[in-house]
Amino acid sequence: MDKLCIIEKYSEGGRDEDGFPLPAEWQEFTRLYGDFRPLSSQETISAQAAQVKTTARLVTHFVDGINSTMRVRIYGLSAEPELFGIDGVIRDNKTNRQHLTFELREPEIGWE
Repeated sequence: MDKLCIIEKYSEGGRDEDGFPLPAEWQEFTRLYGDFRPLSSQETISAQAAQVKTTARLVTHFVDGINSTMRVRIYGLSAEPELFGIDGVIRDNKTNRQHLTFELREPEIGWE
Protein backbone atom coordinates (compact mmCIF):
# COMPACT_ATOMS: atom_id res chain seq x y z
CA MET A 1 0.00 0.00 0.00
CA ASP A 2 2.20 2.73 -1.33
CA LYS A 3 -0.12 5.28 -2.94
CA LEU A 4 -1.54 8.23 -0.99
CA CYS A 5 -5.29 8.35 -1.60
CA ILE A 6 -7.64 11.16 -0.64
CA ILE A 7 -11.31 10.19 -0.55
CA GLU A 8 -13.56 13.17 -1.32
CA LYS A 9 -17.25 13.64 -0.58
CA TYR A 10 -19.52 16.08 -2.44
CA SER A 11 -20.99 18.82 -0.25
CA GLU A 12 -24.20 20.45 -1.45
CA GLY A 13 -23.18 23.75 0.08
CA GLY A 14 -25.82 25.09 2.42
CA ARG A 15 -25.84 28.54 3.98
CA ASP A 16 -23.34 30.50 6.06
CA GLU A 17 -24.10 32.23 9.39
CA ASP A 18 -25.47 35.28 7.52
CA GLY A 19 -27.82 33.19 5.39
CA PHE A 20 -25.85 33.49 2.16
CA PRO A 21 -25.56 30.34 0.03
CA LEU A 22 -22.29 28.42 0.14
CA PRO A 23 -20.98 26.86 -3.08
CA ALA A 24 -21.28 23.13 -3.60
CA GLU A 25 -17.84 21.52 -3.66
CA TRP A 26 -15.83 18.35 -3.11
CA GLN A 27 -14.40 18.11 0.42
CA GLU A 28 -11.83 15.74 1.87
CA PHE A 29 -13.45 12.81 3.70
CA THR A 30 -10.30 10.88 4.68
CA ARG A 31 -6.68 10.18 3.72
CA LEU A 32 -5.27 6.67 3.49
CA TYR A 33 -2.72 4.58 1.64
CA GLY A 34 -3.70 1.98 -0.89
CA ASP A 35 -2.57 -0.49 -3.52
CA PHE A 36 -3.65 0.67 -7.02
CA ARG A 37 -4.26 -2.10 -9.58
CA PRO A 38 -5.29 -1.35 -13.18
CA LEU A 39 -7.57 -4.00 -14.69
CA SER A 40 -5.86 -6.69 -16.74
CA SER A 41 -6.58 -6.89 -20.48
CA GLN A 42 -8.98 -9.79 -19.92
CA GLU A 43 -10.81 -7.94 -17.12
CA THR A 44 -11.05 -4.81 -19.29
CA ILE A 45 -12.58 -6.75 -22.19
CA SER A 46 -15.04 -8.46 -19.82
CA ALA A 47 -15.99 -5.12 -18.24
CA GLN A 48 -16.55 -3.53 -21.66
CA ALA A 49 -18.70 -6.48 -22.77
CA ALA A 50 -20.82 -6.09 -19.63
CA GLN A 51 -20.91 -2.30 -20.16
CA VAL A 52 -19.22 -1.71 -16.81
CA LYS A 53 -17.13 1.46 -16.47
CA THR A 54 -14.59 0.01 -14.02
CA THR A 55 -10.96 0.68 -15.09
CA ALA A 56 -8.98 -0.17 -11.93
CA ARG A 57 -9.13 -1.38 -8.34
CA LEU A 58 -7.80 0.13 -5.15
CA VAL A 59 -7.22 -1.93 -1.99
CA THR A 60 -6.97 -0.03 1.32
CA HIS A 61 -7.41 -0.65 5.03
CA PHE A 62 -10.99 -0.45 6.31
CA VAL A 63 -12.59 2.97 6.81
CA ASP A 64 -16.30 3.12 7.61
CA GLY A 65 -18.59 5.41 5.62
CA ILE A 66 -16.99 5.30 2.16
CA ASN A 67 -19.52 4.73 -0.64
CA SER A 68 -20.01 5.03 -4.40
CA THR A 69 -21.11 8.69 -4.27
CA MET A 70 -17.52 9.64 -3.42
CA ARG A 71 -14.38 9.99 -5.53
CA VAL A 72 -10.69 9.31 -4.90
CA ARG A 73 -7.61 11.36 -5.77
CA ILE A 74 -4.53 9.09 -6.03
CA TYR A 75 -1.00 10.46 -5.72
CA GLY A 76 2.07 8.69 -7.08
CA LEU A 77 0.69 7.27 -10.34
CA SER A 78 2.04 10.17 -12.42
CA ALA A 79 3.38 13.70 -11.92
CA GLU A 80 -0.10 14.99 -11.06
CA PRO A 81 -2.66 13.24 -8.82
CA GLU A 82 -5.17 11.16 -10.77
CA LEU A 83 -8.90 11.34 -10.12
CA PHE A 84 -11.29 8.37 -10.18
CA GLY A 85 -14.94 7.84 -9.33
CA ILE A 86 -15.84 5.00 -6.97
CA ASP A 87 -18.15 2.49 -8.67
CA GLY A 88 -18.39 0.15 -5.73
CA VAL A 89 -16.92 -0.70 -2.34
CA ILE A 90 -16.24 -4.35 -1.50
CA ARG A 91 -15.42 -5.43 2.06
CA ASP A 92 -13.04 -8.31 2.79
CA ASN A 93 -14.63 -11.76 3.03
CA LYS A 94 -13.19 -12.71 6.40
CA THR A 95 -14.28 -10.01 8.86
CA ASN A 96 -15.81 -7.26 6.68
CA ARG A 97 -13.62 -4.78 8.60
CA GLN A 98 -9.98 -5.41 7.64
CA HIS A 99 -9.70 -3.95 4.16
CA LEU A 100 -11.77 -2.47 1.32
CA THR A 101 -11.52 -2.92 -2.43
CA PHE A 102 -12.80 -0.02 -4.52
CA GLU A 103 -13.94 -0.52 -8.10
CA LEU A 104 -12.72 2.67 -9.82
CA ARG A 105 -13.96 4.41 -12.98
CA GLU A 106 -12.88 7.40 -15.02
CA PRO A 107 -13.94 10.77 -13.57
CA GLU A 108 -17.22 12.43 -14.53
CA ILE A 109 -17.34 15.43 -16.86
CA GLY A 110 -16.97 18.64 -14.86
CA TRP A 111 -14.81 17.19 -12.08
CA GLU A 112 -11.69 19.29 -11.72
